[in-house]
Amino acid sequence: MGKFFDDIGDHHAEWIKKQKLFFVSSAPLDPNGKVNLSPKGHDCFRVIGPNQVCYLEMTGSGIETQSHLQENGRITIMFCAFEGGPKILRLFGRGTVHRIGTPEYDHLLATQYTPENCDIYSANGIRSIILIDVYKVGISCGWGVPLFDYKAPRETLTRMSAKLTEEQFAGFWVKGNTTSLDGLPGMRHERMGEKWAVLSGEDRKTLARFKRLGSGSGGARWWDVKYLTENMALMAVGAGVGTAVGAAVAVLFLNKRA
Repeated sequence: MGKFFDDIGDHHAEWIKKQKLFFVSSAPLDPNGKVNLSPKGHDCFRVIGPNQVCYLEMTGSGIETQSHLQENGRITIMFCAFEGGPKILRLFGRGTVHRIGTPEYDHLLATQYTPENCDIYSANGIRSIILIDVYKVGISCGWGVPLFDYKAPRETLTRMSAKLTEEQFAGFWVKGNTTSLDGLPGMRHERMGEKWAVLSGEDRKTLARFKRLGSGSGGARWWDVKYLTENMALMAVGAGVGTAVGAAVAVLFLNKRA
């Protein structure tokens, strides 16, 4: 049986610190949207406190996590043991994107990272720090996870970043990081030029469209508590009417048979 906790215990934090790999999962609100799952390496994950963590995010081929967090904030982090005793640990939370150069980014970088404790601290191509407020910690057995021996971090990412300038990375952001696979707004930064510096009016319209009930057709989402609360009485009346009609039909049927 799995176990759940309301915060990250010291023993959880110590175990997390030893892991070499974690996975990030997010999704848009649109039920037809694509669920994203990304593996992350390097020494970039930090436990800030019992209910807060963060990780340093490098430039990648996609922008799914940023786009999803910008729309709805939902995120799950998963660690699993590939050596030693079996274990899977999940962190369920709400995430915020703090892009490079913002005061929030600078604060997190200064308080959580140093050139000595983070192998990508000085790398070109850093996009943001993802800050996550954790509301639930889940532990499960991990008996089906195979054993692997850790060899070394891949140097491909750091070698590539050393060859490109900030301007070249900004060009890549414009070319490949402006929208998610489902069309949600993605990377926005002043280095990308005036058009992509901040969320535009069109970006906000896109976010509003994705946030509408259902997939944009006006249907209710199962997680829309406000909708359910406001319409509970109406649903109760509808159920009562349906019961009454059914009873009347049954009486007519019985009378006809008699």
